This record gives sequence, C-alpha cells and structure tokens, in this order.
Amino acid sequence: MVSKFLPVPLLVIGALASCTTYTPRVEPIPQGTRSTPPESAGAAHTAEQAPAEAAKAPSEAELRKKSREVEYAKLQLEIARLEAENERKSAKQGVEGAERELAAAKAERDQFKKTGLALELDERALSLDRAKQNVLEAEQELTELETMYKQEEFAGATKELVLTRGRSRLEMSKRDLELNQRRSDQLKNFELKKREKELGERVTKAQQALEEAKARAAKVELAQRLALMRSEHSLADAERELAASQAPAQ
Repeated sequence: MVSKFLPVPLLVIGALASCTTYTPRVEPIPQGTRSTPPESAGAAHTAEQAPAEAAKAPSEAELRKKSREVEYAKLQLEIARLEAENERKSAKQGVEGAERELAAAKAERDQFKKTGLALELDERALSLDRAKQNVLEAEQELTELETMYKQEEFAGATKELVLTRGRSRLEMSKRDLELNQRRSDQLKNFELKKREKELGERVTKAQQALEEAKARAAKVELAQRLALMRSEHSLADAERELAASQAPAQ
C-alpha cells in the first residue's frame, strides 16, 4: 500500500514546477536621454535663468543715462513753465494796451463830436464876423473922411494921403473877410469831415487791434498749455523708464 502522504521535499518541488515564471518588463531608455534627479533638474533650471536675468539687468551706464534724462526733463518742464508765464504776461499786456488805445480813440471821437466840432465852427464864425466888422468899420471911416474933406479945405497932399490910407484899410479888410469866408467853407466842408472820419477810423482800427490781441492771447494760452503738457508727459515717461530700469537691479 502506497502512502498517500509524500515526503516534504517532493511537495515543494512539485509546487515550484506548477508555478508560472514572472519576468518584469523593463521599458527601453531612448538613446541620448539621461535621467536627472529632481534636485539636479531644479539646479539646472536656476542656472539657466541666471544668465537671462543678468542679460536683462541694465548696466550702470544705462541707469545713469536714464537718471540724467529725468533731470533734463525736469529742467525742460521748468523752462516751459517760465516761458508760458512770460508769454501769458506779454499777451495780457498786449490786450490791455489795445483796450487803452480803443478807449482813448473813442473818447477823442466822442469829445470831437460833442464839443470839438462846435468849438471850431464857433471860432471860425467869430473870425468871419470880426472880418465883416472890420470891413464895415473901414467903409464907415472912409465915408466919414470923404465927407469931411468935401466940406473943409485941406492941403491936397494931406487929404489924398488920409483918403488913400482909408481906402487901403477897407481893401485889406475886404480881402481878410474873403479869406475868412474861404477858411470857414474849407473847415466845414473838408477839414472837419476829414477829422471826424479819421477819428472814426482810429476807433475801428483800435477795435480790430483789440480783437487781434485777444485772439493772440487765446492762441498763446493754448500753445503754452500744450507745451507744458508735453513737458510734463516727457518727465513722467522718463521717470517711469528710470523706475522700470531700477526695479531689476533692486
């Protein structure tokens, strides 16, 4: 009778023979590829960034240049402000001068129309009346002399001398009257009208000059505002560029 119990060594051998042999699969590594430990990979990345950051960092000369550009922009802005102030003052003075000239022109025109015209006409009328009176008096005196010399006997030479003087005085008085009349006509028909026209033209020119002065002042204001704005923007840009250049270095 065969024992149904086998020896232990045979059982072990049988068990091993019945088991399937397992071989782990190993993935092939591509040629030229080397595995890098995590620590080594981080160090390599930092080493790659260092040259790039060093290349981006501005040099000392570039920082100095940008700093100078900021200072230049500040000075340019100050110059622009001073120029703007001077231009505004000049434009304001131009407007004020034009206003004074217009006021003076209007005052002279109005004074001439109100009193000057009548005054000159009255003076000329008085001069004309005086000339007429002189003629009248000369005529009367000559008439008296002629009447007197007819009634009395005088030396012929004396009589003729007195009458000649009377006639000459009357003739000059008549000529003076005629000249006064011509002056009066010229004054009324030409000189006073010309004077009035000139005063009106002066007012018109003064008004135009004032309008031009105001237009120049407005233009100066806009131009100076633009110049200041550009200078302020240039300074702001220069400061931003300087700050951006200093940031990596810090």
